[in-house]
Amino acid sequence: MTRKGYGESTGKIILIGEHAVTFGEPAIAIPFTAGKIKVLIEELEQGNYSSIKSDVYDGMLYDAPEHLKSLVNRFIENNDIKAPLAVTIQTNLPPSRGLGSSAAVAVAFVRASYDFLGQTLTKEELIDKANWAEQIAHGKPSGIDTQTIVSGKPVWFQKGYAETLTSLKLNGYMVVIDTGVKGSTRQAVEDVHKLCEDDYYMSYVTHIGKLVLEASDAIEQQNFDDLAHIFNACHSDLRELTVSHDKIEQLLNIGMANGAIAGKITGAGRGGSMLLLANDLADAKNIVKAVEKAGAAHTWIEYLGG
Repeated sequence: MTRKGYGESTGKIILIGEHAVTFGEPAIAIPFTAGKIKVLIEELEQGNYSSIKSDVYDGMLYDAPEHLKSLVNRFIENNDIKAPLAVTIQTNLPPSRGLGSSAAVAVAFVRASYDFLGQTLTKEELIDKANWAEQIAHGKPSGIDTQTIVSGKPVWFQKGYAETLTSLKLNGYMVVIDTGVKGSTRQAVEDVHKLCEDDYYMSYVTHIGKLVLEASDAIEQQNFDDLAHIFNACHSDLRELTVSHDKIEQLLNIGMANGAIAGKITGAGRGGSMLLLANDLADAKNIVKAVEKAGAAHTWIEYLGG
């Protein structure tokens, strides 16, 4: 009987603090349970080469994207696996959209690999191995994606330290929008770090850190309106850090014209995904109709009341 291993994970949403978190400022992230990753590892009885089948790549392991190839090869080499493997990745989480897809794949693969070996996996081992894969994918990841996905709860993250928070209890809705524009986390992070060699740009990073503290207070006090004001201020800072995009600005304006009270980038930006806040479900549905008509690739409505 051939060996098999299976693992799952979800995506994540950075509520506030993107980019600044890579400079040591705090950030708050929440699980994105609507986005799911499923990984199956199967040992093949025939054939000479391992393969990967996914939405972004379908073929031999040796030609796979570097972060996927490195992840699988490390598992094969560290565990002296002789038979070729077939790795299948299923997801409804679009890649390169700031929703944690690469970290989610890494977490699901690590879980599948331990299931394949019949070994117990600790939380610390899972985070460590998934973060190694994230470094291959993004260069200088903060680690917030992996921490949030593994915890399955809202997370306060700063300088590698993660604290699990209680579920949100806000009387409002969040529309998550995939702009359809593929972003590059690695390039955006590198560009912002280069910009911030200038104190002028670094001041925006510092201000985002202050906004995260204000957002934490707003969440604790269950003040949805305050959080909306903070969202708008954070997006203004991120725009100055050059990580907005014409499509993001277009959808932001359309959202505001159709019931949104606030909006911002989530993740690295330059495309990817964005968040719009609405007071009620009717407004959230109006926003979805309007942005989808304007070309948004995917939309999800999340209730922030827990």
